[in-house]
Amino acid sequence: MNSRLSVPMLCAASLLGLTVYASSYFASDFMSTKDAETKWGTLTLNAEQFKAGDLSKRAPMAVDAIKRSLYVGKNRNDVRRDLGAPDSYFFSDTIYAYKIMPFPGPKKEIWHLVFIPDDKLEKVKEVKIHKKCCYESSP
Repeated sequence: MNSRLSVPMLCAASLLGLTVYASSYFASDFMSTKDAETKWGTLTLNAEQFKAGDLSKRAPMAVDAIKRSLYVGKNRNDVRRDLGAPDSYFFSDTIYAYKIMPFPGPKKEIWHLVFIPDDKLEKVKEVKIHKKCCYESSP
């Protein structure tokens, strides 16, 4: 019996491990929906406005997307189609992330919207607002 794994099997195992590891969220700080709504309010998600990058509207639209679970269970390609290419980063390119607020200045908290994939990296498992935190310079 050959004990060596094929390259596709290794890649699949690595991606699965990444997803499982990412699902622990690295002790990340996520904002509750209630706190997000208090901070930014709610605005019905308009994919075209979100895609256009209007950061003054993205945060309240992110709240709406989370409250209504708009992308949970949907194909990850739907997120990219509707909201455009991710413009932020959360641990891996396999986890889509979007800026939802203007850069607040050095050492101030900044939040972004993240789409946590399922174990197969096909569908959206969770949508959360994640604290990127306190950077020295503009991202």
